[in-house]
Amino acid sequence: MPPVPHTPPKTGDAPDVLDYATKGQAVAALEAWEQGRAVPEGGRAPAAPGPKAKPDRKGAVVGALFMAAVFASLLVYIEGSGRGPALMDALGRVQAPWVWATFAVMVAYLFFGTLAFVTTVAVTPDAPAGFLDLCSAEAAGTFFGNLTPMMAGAVPGQIWRLVKGGLGLGGAGAVQITRFLMFQTAEIVLGGALLALTWDRFYAQVGAVMFVNLFLFAFKAAQMAVLLAACLFPDWVTKVALSALDLVDRRSLFGLRSRMEGWRSSVRTQVAQFSSTFRTAVRHRGAMAVMLAFSMAQQACLWVSPWFVLGAFGIHQDPLVTCAAGSLVQFVASSIPLPGGTGGVEASFALFLGPVFGSAATAGYLVWRLVTFYGYTALCGAATMVSTKPSSPTVRQRMRGLVERLGS
Repeated sequence: MPPVPHTPPKTGDAPDVLDYATKGQAVAALEAWEQGRAVPEGGRAPAAPGPKAKPDRKGAVVGALFMAAVFASLLVYIEGSGRGPALMDALGRVQAPWVWATFAVMVAYLFFGTLAFVTTVAVTPDAPAGFLDLCSAEAAGTFFGNLTPMMAGAVPGQIWRLVKGGLGLGGAGAVQITRFLMFQTAEIVLGGALLALTWDRFYAQVGAVMFVNLFLFAFKAAQMAVLLAACLFPDWVTKVALSALDLVDRRSLFGLRSRMEGWRSSVRTQVAQFSSTFRTAVRHRGAMAVMLAFSMAQQACLWVSPWFVLGAFGIHQDPLVTCAAGSLVQFVASSIPLPGGTGGVEASFALFLGPVFGSAATAGYLVWRLVTFYGYTALCGAATMVSTKPSSPTVRQRMRGLVERLGS
């Protein structure tokens, strides 16, 4: 990463996007404030140079090729094993309205994720993103996450789109991490409840394998706790990061000494912006509760999707039990260090949902995977290219207008 050039000192808080009528005016004001210049009334100032957020495009391409190869290999295996005719017979009985309903549920998954971002940005004064910017940020997390091992591309993908939407790098990181924390919290709260409600049923079905899911659940809870501690104690994070940079500087490791000062400045600035935005969001407890509700609704959409696929094959199952099975599938799949959770998702689907599908298990898996992974990833790839026009209001500006109309 190149050194961060010196920028003039700033005084006071960043301007609130509510002070302007459009996204373009708010972005120009924030860029001018970043450079220590007078805040303009409108127009666009040149962006301040500094570190850039970049998505893992190379990793996404490799992941896409890998997933295409996995799908092709699966079809070859099915045909070679003599299951082709049975598969085609099962697929021929699929009821299309249920498949479209499955896709609609995944569109709802994207929508609820976008609303969670909207809730975060609505209480962040210096976040000039519009609704389409946030829809694109949510989609970028899925697109780059699905195509990289352990969803590693999700965070940089979302930060990249938030920066493209007008947020500073530190602010974008804070908004993303706030959203991520609520997403993880929703997964723990909803997943834990489903795990408790259906433990006896699935333990009788799969036995000690359930303890693997319990371990993964505990790991996710510990991961969130550590991340939350880092958010609440930014001074500690800064000290650790600066100590690591001092070690690199003293030992001249990797020939990076010339970049140390720029990196130190970046750490101080970005962590401070990160903490400020996160603390602003946390102070709005009502907004956090709403964000958690949207995140739980989003998780439920993904986990209940197999219920619609079962309907496509004329199989009726308790939605709550199906949702619990879907959560168990995702717990296992998310622990596999391959794009799309390859290997884990197939095994866990066969383990927790295969008995319900019966002879249609292979066809059911193909339909479910095509809609909820391949089709949805393609949709998110297209959605990463949408953005709010500079002439349109920001989310925060639209929320103020809505409040004013309701109060009149």
